[in-house]
Amino acid sequence: METQRRFEYSIQSLLTEKDGSISGPMSPTLFAKEMAEQSGFKYNRLARLWFADERINQCYEDGGLTGHDTLIIGVQYSDDLMLTLWVDSGTGGTPVAMAFHSDKGMVQMTEVYAGQTYAKKLCKKEVEEIFGAVFNEPAIINIKKD
Repeated sequence: METQRRFEYSIQSLLTEKDGSISGPMSPTLFAKEMAEQSGFKYNRLARLWFADERINQCYEDGGLTGHDTLIIGVQYSDDLMLTLWVDSGTGGTPVAMAFHSDKGMVQMTEVYAGQTYAKKLCKKEVEEIFGAVFNEPAIINIKKD
């Protein structure tokens, strides 16, 4: 009998401000810039998700799992917070979901994500939990001062 594992994850803010300039790790930052431009928004929050279950948003390849990043790309407005969730596969991106805090955090999952063949995908309840954690404590994805 298999026991149900708890859904465990952590969030790592990736943007840092130093001398008035904002930067982050090259690969996730370039990915976020490209996805935000394609989606028609400017991002000002970027975070990486780490999952206890390493299969989440990964594909089986050459006997192992890929190393895709799962990223929160967000926009902190003066009166709202928009979050989008993406899988960065290195050669492109898959939009997972989006939500606005002002919409009571109602999560919209994408059909593109539903059609992916990852070893394990996030369900809507898990995405709601992740976004809810950020909406309840937006400082966890704030730009860090260096």
